[in-house]
Amino acid sequence: MVRADGRSQLMPQRRSTNYQPNSWDYDSICSLRLEEDQSSQDDKEPSKHESLKNRVRQLFLDKKEKLPTRLRIMDQLQSFGVAYHFEEEIKTTLVSMHVEHAYHHLKNDLSSTALLFRLLRGNGLHASTDMFDAFIGGDKRGGFGGINPEDIDGIIELYQASYLAFPDETMLDRARAFSIETLTQMMPLMVPKQREIVEGVLLDLPLHWGAPRLHAIRSLKRGRKNNINDDNNCSINPSILELATVDFNLVQSVHRAELVKIMMWWKETALSEKLPSGRDRLVECFFGAACIAPEPRLAACREVLAKIGSLLVHLDDVYDVYGTLDELKAFTDAIGRWDNAFAAGEAALPESMKAMYAAIWTTSTSAADRVMKDKGYNVLPLYRKAWHELCKAFLVEAQWKYHSYWPRSDEYLDNGWTTSTGPLLLLHAFPTLNLNLNEAPNIGGDGSIDYPRLVELSSTIFRLCNDCSTHKADSEEGDDEPSSIACYMRDIGASEEDARGAVQNTIAENWKELNNEACTGGWNLSSPYSMANICINLARIFHDIYHNGDSITSPTDSKKQLVKDLIFIPIVICDTEPQHEG
Repeated sequence: MVRADGRSQLMPQRRSTNYQPNSWDYDSICSLRLEEDQSSQDDKEPSKHESLKNRVRQLFLDKKEKLPTRLRIMDQLQSFGVAYHFEEEIKTTLVSMHVEHAYHHLKNDLSSTALLFRLLRGNGLHASTDMFDAFIGGDKRGGFGGINPEDIDGIIELYQASYLAFPDETMLDRARAFSIETLTQMMPLMVPKQREIVEGVLLDLPLHWGAPRLHAIRSLKRGRKNNINDDNNCSINPSILELATVDFNLVQSVHRAELVKIMMWWKETALSEKLPSGRDRLVECFFGAACIAPEPRLAACREVLAKIGSLLVHLDDVYDVYGTLDELKAFTDAIGRWDNAFAAGEAALPESMKAMYAAIWTTSTSAADRVMKDKGYNVLPLYRKAWHELCKAFLVEAQWKYHSYWPRSDEYLDNGWTTSTGPLLLLHAFPTLNLNLNEAPNIGGDGSIDYPRLVELSSTIFRLCNDCSTHKADSEEGDDEPSSIACYMRDIGASEEDARGAVQNTIAENWKELNNEACTGGWNLSSPYSMANICINLARIFHDIYHNGDSITSPTDSKKQLVKDLIFIPIVICDTEPQHEG
């Protein structure tokens, strides 16, 4: 390489990468969407959709339905992903059940009691663990003598409810342990179908930790239209199933059209060509955005999450693999100045890093301009600050690696919840919601961004899930660098198995704090458009993404199929059941 003054300059030695190539043919996806636009779509679908919504709405007006049935209806609406159409009806019904202490009427119905508990807490309403006193059987040591071990449906519901625990609710910790032990012991005695259900419950993520949009796909796959029972032995309402199928396809079509537009933006950035060593994961990032904010009216939220997420994957590669330490310092300084022109020390940056900077500057500035136009307030200072804080945190990690420095676990995590990229993603998402200005993050007196506790907790879960997924692969590739697992192993000389268990416990404790903050912190959990739900869904989707592998760096065939199911493959209604094409 020749410098501007004519003298030779050695090219920096850059780390090689072995990332999977992009899995998706962007041109084919755009062509597919063009064919859909040109073909005549069924104009009856929107009117059918409205008719089905009205039919389902009548279910809330039927006061003759017994309490367990009304609970199952609300649960089915959530499971099939159509609860957002009935936000007010569900809220009114649950508030009434809360005020009337409805659980007293459930007597020894463990399944309905646990479901009511989960629905109340999941919608931000007070639910005491006293609701389960009847099932403890007078055993003050914490046993569950009042539960019939053959009540498999009830024990499954108790297991799922236990994941909505607050800190120090040891009763729910015992309930989870009891549920796992009992279900495991009873499995050999179960019929094959029931055994398959229980194995799925114990191997999959708990409902509360998984993305609702992905759970809706699974529910629709399992659904049967005529007289087939769901996992709770409760007949699925055919109107709900039909509505969910039509709704899923309509929302999926909206998502697909949005993805094509975002692909056009991505091609304009040309980052895949200018930084070929980076991971091109636009479709995976849109997949995540569509799970964080699936409802049609949150299009602006999905767009900014997908765009910023795609940039962040490349930026992570710049700091983790591509850039030298001097280049990373210059790049961090450039982000801090937030200027269209590069300073003298930054002019020597490679063209790929200049392209990275330009894409960040242009995309966030454009997003801020849109907020100013739509909402009337200036968020650009927050965006600038957040990008700089992230780059400084990335630089800290790069310096640890360069100097072979090992932080203690708490030091690592203090920096790690920022490098998860959760705070920056959420900061860009929040202005697209209907927030009060006093709910939004702001720059505090010390010059740093004052994030709500929800942001830190969900981002910490994001960081820890990432570490649990990537630690083994990094170790096998010889990347001996800090992670929550590696730091814990060094702190106390623990084995990898013990360290992994400790990190999983930390994830569970952070979820308890997140539950408590979301339910008792004055947030509106009953609305899918609230800041609290966006934070929770961020934690959920990264649980899914990093469950059984790293779906960003090394997506498996099953994870690629999940992306197809969410975005590309509509559901077809047959006479007996809904199925996926293909």
